[in-house]
Amino acid sequence: MECYVLGQVEVIIDGAPVDLGGPRQQLIVAGLLFHAGRVVTVPDLVQLVWDEDPPATARNQLQNAVYRLRRLLGIAGAALRTDPAGYRLTLAEDRLDLTRFQVTLQRARAATDHETAATLYRAALDEWRDTPFAGLLGATVARWRDSLVEQRWAATEEWAEIMLDLRRHREVVERLAPLVAGHPMRERLAGALMAALHREGRQAESLQLYHRTVVALREELGVDPGPHLRDLHLEVLRGTGQVTAAPETATASALPRVAPLRGRVEETHRLLWAARGAHRVIVVDGMAGVGKSAFAVSAAEALREDYPGAQLFVDLQGHSEGAPVAPVDALGLLLAQLNEAPQRIPDDLPGRQVLWRRALTGRRAVVVLDNVAGAEQVRPLLPPANAVCVVLVTSRTRIGPVDGAFLLSLEPLPVGAAVSVLRDAIGDRVDAEPDAAAEVVELCGRLPLAVRLIAHRLQHRPKWSVSAMAERLRAADPPPIAVSAEGHSVAAAFDVSYRQLSELEQRCFRLLGLHPAGEFEVWPAAALVETAAPQARELLDRLVEVHLLQEDQPGHYRLHDLLREFAGTLVTVAERPAAMARLLDYYLRTAAVVNSHMELRPQDAPSLPPDAFTRPFAGAQENLAWMRSAWPALVALADEAHGGGAHWHAVMLHRILWRFANIESRSEVTDRLGRQAIASARVLGDDGLIAQAYKWHAGTMLRLCRPADSIEYLREAATYYAAAGMPGQLGAVEVNLGVVCRVTGRLEESLAHHRTGHRLCREAGDVSSLLRGIADRGSALLRLGRPEQARVALREAVIGMHQQSATASAEAWAASEFGRVHLALGHPRLALLLLRRALRINTEANNPAGAAETLGSIGRAHAALGDLDEALRCQLDACEQVRHLPDPHFEPLVRNDLGATLTLLGRTDEAIAVYERVLLLAAQTGQRYEQARAHAGRADALRRAGRDDTGERAAARALFRWCGLSEEAAARASEPPQQPVLLDDRH
Repeated sequence: MECYVLGQVEVIIDGAPVDLGGPRQQLIVAGLLFHAGRVVTVPDLVQLVWDEDPPATARNQLQNAVYRLRRLLGIAGAALRTDPAGYRLTLAEDRLDLTRFQVTLQRARAATDHETAATLYRAALDEWRDTPFAGLLGATVARWRDSLVEQRWAATEEWAEIMLDLRRHREVVERLAPLVAGHPMRERLAGALMAALHREGRQAESLQLYHRTVVALREELGVDPGPHLRDLHLEVLRGTGQVTAAPETATASALPRVAPLRGRVEETHRLLWAARGAHRVIVVDGMAGVGKSAFAVSAAEALREDYPGAQLFVDLQGHSEGAPVAPVDALGLLLAQLNEAPQRIPDDLPGRQVLWRRALTGRRAVVVLDNVAGAEQVRPLLPPANAVCVVLVTSRTRIGPVDGAFLLSLEPLPVGAAVSVLRDAIGDRVDAEPDAAAEVVELCGRLPLAVRLIAHRLQHRPKWSVSAMAERLRAADPPPIAVSAEGHSVAAAFDVSYRQLSELEQRCFRLLGLHPAGEFEVWPAAALVETAAPQARELLDRLVEVHLLQEDQPGHYRLHDLLREFAGTLVTVAERPAAMARLLDYYLRTAAVVNSHMELRPQDAPSLPPDAFTRPFAGAQENLAWMRSAWPALVALADEAHGGGAHWHAVMLHRILWRFANIESRSEVTDRLGRQAIASARVLGDDGLIAQAYKWHAGTMLRLCRPADSIEYLREAATYYAAAGMPGQLGAVEVNLGVVCRVTGRLEESLAHHRTGHRLCREAGDVSSLLRGIADRGSALLRLGRPEQARVALREAVIGMHQQSATASAEAWAASEFGRVHLALGHPRLALLLLRRALRINTEANNPAGAAETLGSIGRAHAALGDLDEALRCQLDACEQVRHLPDPHFEPLVRNDLGATLTLLGRTDEAIAVYERVLLLAAQTGQRYEQARAHAGRADALRRAGRDDTGERAAARALFRWCGLSEEAAARASEPPQQPVLLDDRH
């Protein structure tokens, strides 16, 4: 395995590069390689990937990324090991370019003769291909990059001095000339090049280099060269007696051209007064279209003589259709305007800020930051305190405080000035109809943007009169002031553009205003407009052409918030209900298709019109990706359906979304959707729907560790199923009651519910619920200390689920429990096979909670086989996966497994701490059986440490008895585990 970080991060195995995935996975690889051979802690990796704002699931995401990385690296992934504190990647020193560079550099510095040193320095420098970690962002990787770049500069300077001693001046000139041109403020580098040029007999060039360096240091940093460079300068002068004048620097100007400013005399006077006084930041705000950009650019032009060093401009797009420009990208644009060489501009924000402040030090400049979203966009771009600069900021809203800023608000133009804007475009036609011209600008709200939009249309329609335009604006229905989000004139301009569309295009545009998220693919648009997807795509493309819609990526459309609000107001009362029903049908059916791969049975699928739209999918992974991206719209539609009276859709969306939310640990959202579904079902008065809503909401309560509520909802479901004449559903309810009782440790009660549930499921022919119940009954029997009976039940469930093509989550859980039964029976190798199969199913189904629980049991199997190191690795990985899951149900299970392994390793203090954590969690979640396991495990750790375990043993036995275990089974479960007897796994 060959690894590279001195350039783009790369891993090559058997001559082929490994696809490391997205930026986050690449950052993790970068961190492991930068610290190769050392442990990288989990908090350090979290900070590396997410800086100071990690999500709640950061540790879980990190664990999944490391797992994927191991799979990518294949056999080579064995070098990536889990440590209690984090992860360690072990590599031979000749397999990583960074290590080769650093080791060779040390050898060069230790060399006793110059020839050897020169060769080694060159070999070290040849390891570099580009900027370290090229393309990766973040404060941590930026610090690493700066540190490594400084090491490279130091090595280059040391190499040059060795080469000068060897009188190999020409090689120094060839290598250093381009480097010094791009980095003129590195005095040591410039000095080496000056010396090489001088000794090559190129004194004039040496002097010119000195003067360029002096100018750069004074303009960029405000300092003079150091004594070494000055002494070298004198040395060159003594050889030639010539001094070359320092070149003049060019003024940078990047201001865009704007239309002549009209009617802003007073505002201009106030801005110039502030800029020439004590204010270095001036914020100009006002409504959309009021002319902030043109005003700021005109003011910057007026300040050119006061600030001759540079006039810079960047549109931050804070209120544009695209995403706002990030500060790091804005700095890149500004530095380019200052003629900074691209290779000199760092990739990260801190590095660019340093270069930006150096570039402005001592320079008199005016900077226009246009279209700002908020103060957070401005602050990273402000010049240093010692810069003689003024910054003009424009924003559609009043942004947060910026220290020392002068605030200036623009109001609409006076009528006369607005008419002048119209006259600039169409000339004498304004003077021929002055009253109509005044009416047009009033209808445009006297906003320059709206006036210019209308003037542009009049320019291209020379036969239109100004009166005709005024009539069109007056006829806008509803009136412009009623449809505007930020002023009637902007809406009037929207309205004129809207009325240029064909009837079908207009219908498409306004119905898109009903979409709750404003971001969509072609299929929901087709559903709204009630047309085929190809025709809908043509309509969307037309709206993109006229700038009423944006296509951020091919096939992914976005309607700007203001345009969506405008479009929504155009929807008629008659067309809204049918359009919303089609949109709800589309999302419900498409989500049902996705859910059919998770657990939805055909008989449970919602009954929709046969012509309802559905998005096609290429495979299960695309299904899941769609569900994740559509989740905000789906939740918003469920809310809209409940609040807007589409109650059947509210009930069915909750049912369809439940499994995905369960797998993704989004139970907090489904809690709200479930309560809404119950309320909507009650409004409909349909007992069957009410029962369904109660049953599925009971599952959410269990995942949120509210078992009492779960039981209450299940009993309500049973009542309504009975009232609806649906006895076939009662078996599934009894099975679910058995699950809740088993999870909370009421094992005998669980078996009673399963006996009833199995009978009812067989009578109703509900094979799926029956198999789930048999599997859960086996799980309860295992915990009751009856592993042989459990094995029979779970074997029946696993075989049946495979034959019935059960859902992935159900099959994986049953296989996991079957593996745990074989652990209890002393068959660890067979258990390991079953558990690994379950882990694969959970991973492929993207079920992190199920995968973590299974991984913990795999650790138990390794421990039973005597491989405690592998057991510990598996269980630490499992704990890492569940630690930040929103649902707390799984952590006690995997931590109990971890505690047992730590005890076997003799790390009893750590084991006791783990068990104490389990006792706290299990008390909160109501998991009595896991509490009993924790007491028993803590007793084992205390005994191994030579301490009294009597109290813990008694507590464990009492809790096991509460859970329903017999006196003998409770005593057996409470006593220290015996070394397992490895039986023939064929049994």
